[in-house]
Amino acid sequence: MMSNNKALSTYFIYLAIGFIFFLTFHINEFPTKYTFTDWLINYEGGFVRRGLLGQIIFELSKFLNFQIKFVMLFFQITIYSIYFLIFYLLLSKRKANFFWLLIIFSPISFLYPMAELEALGRKDIFVITFFLIFSIINYKSLNILLFSFISLFSLSCLIHEITIFYIFHYLFVFYIKNKFFINQQVNKKHYLIFFLSLVVLLYLNLYLHNFVVIEDIVNSYNYENLTTASGSFSHISPSIDSVFLKTFNNISLTSVARYGFLVLINSIPFIYFIKIKKEYEDKYFNSQNIFFAVILLSIPLYLLIFDWGRVIYINHNFFIIIVILIFNLDLINESYLQKKLENLSKGIKIFSFIIICLSFSPKLLVTDDLGSKPLYKSVTKIFKIINNLQK
Repeated sequence: MMSNNKALSTYFIYLAIGFIFFLTFHINEFPTKYTFTDWLINYEGGFVRRGLLGQIIFELSKFLNFQIKFVMLFFQITIYSIYFLIFYLLLSKRKANFFWLLIIFSPISFLYPMAELEALGRKDIFVITFFLIFSIINYKSLNILLFSFISLFSLSCLIHEITIFYIFHYLFVFYIKNKFFINQQVNKKHYLIFFLSLVVLLYLNLYLHNFVVIEDIVNSYNYENLTTASGSFSHISPSIDSVFLKTFNNISLTSVARYGFLVLINSIPFIYFIKIKKEYEDKYFNSQNIFFAVILLSIPLYLLIFDWGRVIYINHNFFIIIVILIFNLDLINESYLQKKLENLSKGIKIFSFIIICLSFSPKLLVTDDLGSKPLYKSVTKIFKIINNLQK
């Protein structure tokens, strides 16, 4: 079992310590750094997208009489710890093989925020972790499954509205959980509850959000260098069409080629190794359709979000979660996977590992070039900061 693989535990310990180290070090840039201003968005000026977490931190800071930055740091360290712990427990139950090594050590699986520090500490981690939690629970009934879906999906949406673009990922997990585990009939009551919940979320994020007073949010904090133009505050008001135009105007063939290349090399393990068992496979539910559906569903995000590095990181994590779920439900043809592994020579395995896991990683923006040697550079960054602190 992979739990006996020292590489897995060593790597996850390194990730956990590294994330905590960088999160703690970067707290010195509070509150001006863009990431921190996103965490400061609250409901003091009325309902606003992604304001739930900021309001919770705002109220806790007042109640406990702690500085906002330390309450925020606690939430960051806690959510990353939960994220790594759950993934470690899930992966430790899988049989160690070359396929899982490619998934674990891919720079867009777990390492990315440490390789690209501008992505560290973003609320994206809540979006991923809530979906991860939703996918691992063994639901006893359809009603509990629906309640969990609405609760976790809504909370994630209120923390970051990007979650709405992952509704089909949630629905896919809902479908396979019910089909292969619960096996109960979805009725009109379930559809009604689902659509009413979705309407409420869309109303809050697309309509009520427009009436927020950004000045009141900024004024709820006593920071002289914080204004409505600071970091994430300046992105509260722009409409979807203006965001789309900004991103679309910066997309080039070069940027598509860069990120397309990253998606391709990180997709090869899924395309080559994964196959649904024949007894569960049909015209619509098969490994090819699952893969291409996930790719197609991610396209709107690349058109609306300027930070393509974050998008590829979130998308890849969601896909890994779905793959782990399918493995756990025993839907994967593992004999097919084993045959594919046996057909690979040692040289091809080494070459593939170097190209996929050690050579390239995304930067933050659509206009950025690709990064290189992500694992090596994440280590050198730590030593560089330690050396600077000792001077």
